[in-house]
Amino acid sequence: MHGKGMLGFLTSLFFRPPSSLAHRWRFALLLALFAGISRAAPPVYEYQLKTAYIFHLAELTEWPETSAHIICISGKTNLREHLPALQGQAIGGQQVHINIAPEHLEECNILFVGYESKGLAELVEIANAYHILLVSDQPNFAQQGGMIEIALRDDKLKLIVNLPAVKNAGLKLSSKLLRIAEIQE
Repeated sequence: MHGKGMLGFLTSLFFRPPSSLAHRWRFALLLALFAGISRAAPPVYEYQLKTAYIFHLAELTEWPETSAHIICISGKTNLREHLPALQGQAIGGQQVHINIAPEHLEECNILFVGYESKGLAELVEIANAYHILLVSDQPNFAQQGGMIEIALRDDKLKLIVNLPAVKNAGLKLSSKLLRIAEIQE
């Protein structure tokens, strides 16, 4: 970890080619992170962990069709500084691309909704039409119609999934993800 910082450490853990033992170990660590077993670190590390969560959401989501994994940001968020670390990583043989200022949201597979973004109702309509997974760390995001909220509770990150909203967008989430998330029906 010397000289790489926390994001470099997370990248080295999660973005290596899989070997069976290493893949199982990384998945166990991922489950621990998703389940909130590890304590949240200072705010900078919080956004690095959220970046890792978003990468794994891309791995654990099934789209009707996709030729690349495009992760976009709408609105203001500290993730603008951290998500570019995912650029060029691969998921299922497809490269990850980061777009921090999308002109056309329909190009996105995942849209992280920051503050001062378009209205949620409009984003949900676009997401449903173009199969976009809407993710945010805004309080009550899932309850208000968003798909996945990355919430900070008791110094732990927790995923809250609005399953009807995910299904309305024609997306499927892995059972591994659903087992560790709080589900809103």
